[in-house]
Amino acid sequence: MLTQKGLVNKEQNKALTMKISSDRYLPHLLIFLFAFVLYGNTLTHDYALDDMIVITDNTFTKKGLSGIKEIFSYDSFTGFFGVEKKLVAGGRYRPLSIASFAVEYALMGGQNPFFSHLINILLYALTGSFIFILFSRLVKPPPGKSSYLNIPFFATMLFLAHPIHTEVVANIKGRDEILALLFPLAALSLTIRYFNTRKAVFLFLANLCFFLGLLSKENAITFIIIIPLTVFFFLKVPLKKNLMTGVSFLFTALIFVFIRFLVLGYINSGELPKELLNNPFLEATQGQKFGTIIYTLGLYVKLLLFPHPLTHDYYPYHIPLISMADWRALISFAVYVMMIIYSVVKFKSKDMIAYGILFYLLTLFIVSNLLFSVGTFMNERFIYMPSLGFVIIIACLIIDKLPSIIKNVGTYKKFATGVFLVTLFLLTLLTYSRNKAWKDNFSLFTTDVKVSENSIKCNVSAGGDYIKKAGLETDTAKQAEYYQSAIMHLEKAINIYPKAINGLVLYGNVLTLYKKDYKEALRQYLTALEYSPFDKNAYSNTLQVLGSLDSKQETEYKINVLRRLNSINPNNPDVNYNLGKLYGQFKGNLDSSCFFLERSINLSSGNLAAYKDLGIVYSMQGEYAKAMDVFSKAEKLDPADQQIRQNILITRQIMNQKRK
Repeated sequence: MLTQKGLVNKEQNKALTMKISSDRYLPHLLIFLFAFVLYGNTLTHDYALDDMIVITDNTFTKKGLSGIKEIFSYDSFTGFFGVEKKLVAGGRYRPLSIASFAVEYALMGGQNPFFSHLINILLYALTGSFIFILFSRLVKPPPGKSSYLNIPFFATMLFLAHPIHTEVVANIKGRDEILALLFPLAALSLTIRYFNTRKAVFLFLANLCFFLGLLSKENAITFIIIIPLTVFFFLKVPLKKNLMTGVSFLFTALIFVFIRFLVLGYINSGELPKELLNNPFLEATQGQKFGTIIYTLGLYVKLLLFPHPLTHDYYPYHIPLISMADWRALISFAVYVMMIIYSVVKFKSKDMIAYGILFYLLTLFIVSNLLFSVGTFMNERFIYMPSLGFVIIIACLIIDKLPSIIKNVGTYKKFATGVFLVTLFLLTLLTYSRNKAWKDNFSLFTTDVKVSENSIKCNVSAGGDYIKKAGLETDTAKQAEYYQSAIMHLEKAINIYPKAINGLVLYGNVLTLYKKDYKEALRQYLTALEYSPFDKNAYSNTLQVLGSLDSKQETEYKINVLRRLNSINPNNPDVNYNLGKLYGQFKGNLDSSCFFLERSINLSSGNLAAYKDLGIVYSMQGEYAKAMDVFSKAEKLDPADQQIRQNILITRQIMNQKRK
């Protein structure tokens, strides 16, 4: 009897252990499955948007493992541009995510968007698991609550499903945002374990995770405040001990700032770009700047509550410049004032909604344009980290506050379950649908330009991709349709902002390719060069289109265009060469020809054609010694050129005859 009872107890213990194990791992399984339901359709997507900056056109990334040292040694965009550029105040130092792309490049033997999208989904799911673990430790559900109607699970699922995260997850480059939240959340979780166990190893690991978050993206620095704030709200830890622990994270942040300074050479350059697409407030008054910033903060709240329509582009002037007197700015200002007042009033009572508000405000502030310019009015990826505060607020309202309104437990559970399921269903549909726009650049630009219809950048991007699409199209009717769409968007971009350099160049391209209107195309290129004298595309396209014009019939026109180019930038060797050739071959002006050919050679000593033509001009001027010297230099550049050899022989014969 005793033995049988013992066996029964063992079976009961085994069943209990299995149930505990199931209860422990089931939420995480659901989280990972849900993440793949949401973003599984991105696995077949190509690279898009800024992926070219950090992956496809980044020379450091494409070196694989050998490029990691350079990734950690330069501004994050140096591998793309080839030189360091101060596109935003303070530069960018986010090497960790780019290093992960280099590792992928090495493992996959090249570019593999499927694998990169897979990693993003896994990291996103892991972030969801950390959110659930963290708040399960901080918030204990009251007795009688169902397994899903609790703050940790509700907030986690709402966070995962929110469509505003599509830019971060569906765009591979968004991994910097994912890691910048994932690692600090791990740091926060480890800090809690440190306080619970008193083991210093957890504090060390917490600081390591925090440092990795900083290497992912600088806005992780907000967790210097978030970590002690969370400890204050949820743990019974003496204030002094909490602050002393916080100092360790401050020290870690200072180490990062020092490394960043060593790499970039500055903390904040203080210099804002003189180009509208990287300095959206370039044309704004101070009043307009502040009013527009407050307005965009209101738009973030709107998008969190009603995430439609979404777009990757909030550049000028999808967001209009408005003053603080505008009703949109005033409403936004009032909303944020109420949030601040609530969080201050409820701070001492450690109200969880107040915590969610503070989490939201603190993590949003660093990307709000209030502290420094972030290079655009706003972006959906900027709200990724703050959105965690938002879902905490919503979860608290449904789980903690709603029962005080719906007193009947059964009615409350049915209502809350219905809200939970319907909300997740609708958000899932929106997320799944929005992912389709991120398939590739063409899908993204042509979809989002319908939303960001007044954005200079989005119209230019859509126009450029329509040109590319037309170039690949064999159906002439479809090709014409693409070209016409390109013209429509590029003209709109230029009308919005006449100094849109890329728009002017692309407009010139479509006029050349589709309309065959070479002179109007040249006008667009020249306008671009007046605003940006060193734009390589405008220069090369101008010279290429000029080459399409008949030099004999259009000599004067071509010289006038080249003269204008030369006045914009007199140090371009190709412009000087073409002027020298036209003056000599078609105008018979040997002195002008000689001047420009000599200048071309001085600017670019490897210009073989300039040496050959200058030698001929010298010969026509009777300067045979100079001609021989120039031909000899040309021969060194190309010893196999028969024309040069012939010119040398003829010149030598003439010089010998002159001596006789």
